[in-house]
Amino acid sequence: MRRLRQAAWGAAVCMLAAAAIGAWWLAAERDGVSATRRSAGPRPAPDHGLDASAEARIAAFCGDCHALPRPESFPRDRWHREVRLGYEYYARSGRNDLDPPPIWQTLAYYRARAPERLTFARPPEAQTGFHVHFRVEPLDWDRKPSVEAGTSCLRWCRLEAEAPPVLLVCDMRDGSITALDLRQRPAPRRLLARLEHPCRLEPCDLDGSGQPGLVVADLGSFAAVDHDRGRVVWLRPVPGRPEFRPEVLASGFGRVADVRPADVDGDGRLDVIVAEFGHYRTGGIWLLRNMGSSATAAPDQNRAAPRFSRQRLDVRTGTIHVPVCDLDGDGQPDFLALVSNESESLDAFLNLGKGRFRRQLVWQAPDLTFGSSGIELVDLDGDGDLDVLYTNGDAFDNLYAHPQHGVQWLENRGELRFVLHRLTDLPGAYRALAADLDGDGDQDILVAAWLPRQVLPAELREPSLPSIICLEQVGRGQFVRHTLESGSPRHPAMEIGDFDGDGDWDFAVGFNAGLDGAAGPQTPRVAVWWNQTRWPAASQVPAKKPAGRPSG
Repeated sequence: MRRLRQAAWGAAVCMLAAAAIGAWWLAAERDGVSATRRSAGPRPAPDHGLDASAEARIAAFCGDCHALPRPESFPRDRWHREVRLGYEYYARSGRNDLDPPPIWQTLAYYRARAPERLTFARPPEAQTGFHVHFRVEPLDWDRKPSVEAGTSCLRWCRLEAEAPPVLLVCDMRDGSITALDLRQRPAPRRLLARLEHPCRLEPCDLDGSGQPGLVVADLGSFAAVDHDRGRVVWLRPVPGRPEFRPEVLASGFGRVADVRPADVDGDGRLDVIVAEFGHYRTGGIWLLRNMGSSATAAPDQNRAAPRFSRQRLDVRTGTIHVPVCDLDGDGQPDFLALVSNESESLDAFLNLGKGRFRRQLVWQAPDLTFGSSGIELVDLDGDGDLDVLYTNGDAFDNLYAHPQHGVQWLENRGELRFVLHRLTDLPGAYRALAADLDGDGDQDILVAAWLPRQVLPAELREPSLPSIICLEQVGRGQFVRHTLESGSPRHPAMEIGDFDGDGDWDFAVGFNAGLDGAAGPQTPRVAVWWNQTRWPAASQVPAKKPAGRPSG
């Protein structure tokens, strides 16, 4: 009965919200919004004629729980939809503490300030070609013709201490986690587990058995919705057998996007930091504290799984990545959190001991449409500390890409001071990794893009749109751009490794059709880019592991 009452109450709220939005919109139509809408086109937008008090009321309403949206984030004719959605979200939130201005005023305010169309710059290519050459090999397996690619994560790591590394592939559509041995042809594959919607995984030894397992972030749904089906799952190695047994460490979350193991309280046991992306009403950052095993002196094959207590560290929605590092040099693991949605911020969580953290803002984007998509920790300038490689290109919220999409470097200046350097523009920029690809002793950057098929503006659907680029570091902190692939920005996942053991860096990208079936069932899950460069001397073969990546 309780569920029925909740469902009835939810339906009633939605009906009231819809009625409220309808009333607001009809009022806007009566007040002349239709005429304003017809004015979209080559003609300039009319003066909105709002006084200072009306503008202050708009700013207070639209900027109450996040930064005030910037009019230049969308073209003029798009603001009808964005303003309507903003009022709809407020109506559905259940809040009644704000003073919404008439919707026609808000629409007029934004249309008067918005550009007629968005302009996307085309960054210049390097004047000389990239002397690292690749051969591309598509890989796919066991996929029904009706099922599209859903690769969400690639990871190059060892499943056994003495075994060669393998490429792990998570598919968030069919739930599979597969290991590929890329050192053999054809590449042998092994299905490790089939979960719901695995998003990311990390190798770790949670129970101290000496055998690495995998802790997995399970979204719980492919679509972005609010629910309680997100989980943290441990793929536990079965002693003496090449198998993994899934064990749920924690459930009842919204969509879980990232998990990072770390001994945050110094008790010798690995805890787990959890990024619950959620959606509108769910989300946050959690600490799963390892309380140890309930069994005593049990043989390895009967070792009980560790127990975890749950502690909430942050209540915001939209956390994407939570990489662990010692930010303040006190010897304790801290972590950085990239939080999207209405926050669009990078925050440091400083370890105070005993599972307590202090949050400190590192950097915040100037607008809600920034589209944060990922971070990677890497010593990009070779000065001995970890910088932040930051991509922003998420266009799946509203199917709109923005000129501000691209790649930036947050340079670590010490004492938690980071300086922003914009590296390049790239619509749909989604994943960036660093490695010394050309063997000159510094870190270059590979960037992969992911865009919806029906992305707007429509000009971004052209086949020449870059999908994989390399930023070659030609001087300390100076980069030139090489486009490696165009026309298929469908890569939410990427990994770098010496896959064939020949001493240079290869890389792999994953394909994902997205929420709109963008790539199609014929698209492979993975494409491996084999480094074919013939190095003129042994001293020029890259020798350094990619900073921030596990040894493989």
